Amino acid sequence: MKRILFILALALFIVTDGVNAQMTRGQLLRRYYQITQLHSSGKDAEAIAICEEITSMYPKLPDTYLRMAQIYDDGSENELALVMYRTYASLEMDDKKVAEIAPRMKELEQKLGAKSFEQQEEEQFKELIAQTTASASNQPEPEPETSPAFTTSATSLFDLSALIASANTKEPEPEPDPEPEDATENDQDAAPEPEGGQEVSLFDISAVDFSNAGQTAMANVAEPQPEPEPEPEPEITQEIQKEAESIVEKAVATAVKPDCDTPYLFSPHPDVVDGLHLKRDATYNAKVTPKRSFSSKNDLIGKWASSYVSPETGREFIILDIDQMGNTLTAMLNDESGLFLDKKNSMFKTSWNAVKSIWSSDGADFDASELRGNASRGDYSEESFDFTFALKKKDKPNVASIGRDIMDGLSMVIPFGAIASRIGSTLLNYAGRKMSNEKFQTTINFSLKSVTENVLACSYIVSERHTTADGSRDIVVEERNFHLFKVSDNYKPYTYSSNVQENALYRAMYTRLETEAETDPTKLFPLAYMSYYGVGMGKKANETDRLSKSVVQMQKLSETGCLRASAWLIPVYYNLSIDEKHYPMRIQRKKFRELSDHQMSTMLMAYNPYVYGLNGDILASGNSDPEEVAAEYEKGASQGDAYSLYCLGRAYKEGVIKTRDLDQSMECFRKSAEKGYADAYWQIALAYKSGLSVQSDYNQYIHSLFQAIDAGSIEAVDELSVAFFWGIGVDRDVEMAQQVRRSYFYLKNNIWRDVLTLYGFPSV
Repeated sequence: MKRILFILALALFIVTDGVNAQMTRGQLLRRYYQITQLHSSGKDAEAIAICEEITSMYPKLPDTYLRMAQIYDDGSENELALVMYRTYASLEMDDKKVAEIAPRMKELEQKLGAKSFEQQEEEQFKELIAQTTASASNQPEPEPETSPAFTTSATSLFDLSALIASANTKEPEPEPDPEPEDATENDQDAAPEPEGGQEVSLFDISAVDFSNAGQTAMANVAEPQPEPEPEPEPEITQEIQKEAESIVEKAVATAVKPDCDTPYLFSPHPDVVDGLHLKRDATYNAKVTPKRSFSSKNDLIGKWASSYVSPETGREFIILDIDQMGNTLTAMLNDESGLFLDKKNSMFKTSWNAVKSIWSSDGADFDASELRGNASRGDYSEESFDFTFALKKKDKPNVASIGRDIMDGLSMVIPFGAIASRIGSTLLNYAGRKMSNEKFQTTINFSLKSVTENVLACSYIVSERHTTADGSRDIVVEERNFHLFKVSDNYKPYTYSSNVQENALYRAMYTRLETEAETDPTKLFPLAYMSYYGVGMGKKANETDRLSKSVVQMQKLSETGCLRASAWLIPVYYNLSIDEKHYPMRIQRKKFRELSDHQMSTMLMAYNPYVYGLNGDILASGNSDPEEVAAEYEKGASQGDAYSLYCLGRAYKEGVIKTRDLDQSMECFRKSAEKGYADAYWQIALAYKSGLSVQSDYNQYIHSLFQAIDAGSIEAVDELSVAFFWGIGVDRDVEMAQQVRRSYFYLKNNIWRDVLTLYGFPSV
């Protein structure tokens, strides 16, 4: 456990210093070649320095630690070599590669009298289960020998709170110089508390961010912080309780019996189309009319909102007010822009992350509010309108000094503590050299060009000029291209927020469903979805609680033979098995992989071909041989699985896994659509829009979108907003585009509502 804390402490500093540093694959290979050449020439110190440079950029790349281990090993620095071998083994998920270094690692363990890597991880794993199980039941912690088995405490797999809490067990060291106030404030702001309503994908599982939790815990070693007051739970009145019971009873009365052998969860959304008053028997052939130049400065004067928005909220990232002063055009960032939203509010974290990237490459900070009210004079021509905002910087926190204090505080409790401190100090010194004697100037450059009437193409570039004694160099920190559309002067930006955690009615429904599920396993499916999204669990439920509860509930349902539950669990368990960030213990990730494989076997034994599509996705995410990935999709497609057919069609369209064949792609999408797979209709619509494999036909494009939306495709709703925005098929209507776009965000952030509807629960 303590060894893992060392890695976390190391990662804390490394992420702070080199978060935005990047290398191309070619540059990385050249650096590895230099390491080999330097080591062969006996210049080990220079070789290690390059390794430290790479780990500062890519702290999760296992190969670098292996090279460091081999260099230390050849130099008879056994303790350092063992630390690096173990770091490599904990990061490398390929058992064959780990097996290659296992004999040498065992030799060093025996020579140093250390426990074996496997034994140490097993003990840590049992200790973790024991601690989290004891914590959950508020009972005294059991002895390690009596730790519950994995099969009886699956929830413990998800909980690393015991590991994080242990970083706080050491008494705080006296600090000669308190930590700068700005640095502490920034640390807290960088890790906002997750809130309800955010987008979560089954193939992008995100448990609680233990890296940030680890940073907070380690910062507390130097200076304990008071715990925030817990927010009160929503009050469940008798009236709300009765309404919740009524909803559940109505659902029971509908006698809905979901087909557990059909894993797809599409729910029809015909009201989205019906609300637009579009006629299904009409003909839609409108076309885009380009406007490539400005006729005068009047074309630019007014308020413009960006098409680039937060996926969680729908809030526009940039809103510009363009005006004319004399003969000069000026631009001002409107206060309603997502750029100015409170960064502590995680509902807007996507917008704010774009802003954070401006300072994160150098560790400095700036106050976005300084941009308020500042007008920028621009350069106007018939082709473009260009302007720039300069940003003031606050002083940088002395990250190297803070990191060194943390490392010194941890060195007494970490195995090989002196060695760990030595390695950490080397990296900290490397960062300190990088951070000194360097000045920064950050600018945001905008370039606007005409596309159609009242639509602009916006090129947005954040760049930094680094000035040192050796000269200046410019670095592009971020570059985005999006569109701006003209809105009325009284335009109010849209913000989506469900506030489901504050809704006492859903809390009452959740409590009722928990009771019902004890005797009726079918209630576990909607209950698990509510858990997964934190609906009705109350404000105290963190991401770990949500994920662990939902998985345990879905696991119980799968044990009754529900293949829909098994299909849900396969990608969830697999993504947990590759999540080194939140689960640094290799043995823990392997347990998740075993669970994923078990659920896959369950579906194979039930002859459900959907499993081939899922396995193909898993193989593709792991950069497996394209032929192997295609073979899985083809197995499912040959047995008529709609999802496998869809994936195979996508493979033919993209030309990466299969040789590009647009005719074959369209054939697969048609077969998948015939079997009711909603997104297949969406892909058919895109083909008619672009004229790929079929003749371009805007009428077929719009009608295929109707079919996709009726079948339950959320992505087709988004595409319909694009059609209105540009006037493709339908008459151009920017306000209607925004209305449909907001429907898209509502649907995407409320997938759990679809599941409740699927199980007979009326919409609240």
